[in-house]
Amino acid sequence: MEAKKILLISVIVVFLVIVAVFIFQITRSKPDPISVQCAFACDSGQKSSFCLVERTLKDKTNVTCSDLSSNPIYSSYNVLKCPSMPCTVSAKEADQTCVIGLGGKWVIPVGGTCPQTGDKIVRKLTPSDQPPVNGQICCG
Repeated sequence: MEAKKILLISVIVVFLVIVAVFIFQITRSKPDPISVQCAFACDSGQKSSFCLVERTLKDKTNVTCSDLSSNPIYSSYNVLKCPSMPCTVSAKEADQTCVIGLGGKWVIPVGGTCPQTGDKIVRKLTPSDQPPVNGQICCG
């Protein structure tokens, strides 16, 4: 009977240790900071990710890595410029970024969001984009 108690206590202790390690790993994992995301986009030549995809800051502002690297008000985010990748984008290139590059589609949002299909806003349309419909967004 004593051996069964020791075995039961040992199993419970091992289970609690496994649960504690699992919870510790969950609380430790944090998403990469924006500066790391932007550096990766630059280093890997992902022009659309660096120049076009907007990231949401703590204050709910949406900006691109290009904006973060060139505007002094965002200097606290430590995003470096990407000299190997100028962010001038032709209208044709911008249109293909949504459809081909990001696998999305241009839509006119209802209430500022993508249609209720579980899609998320990938990129807002800028005035230079094609098709030139003000207010469209790229939903992916």
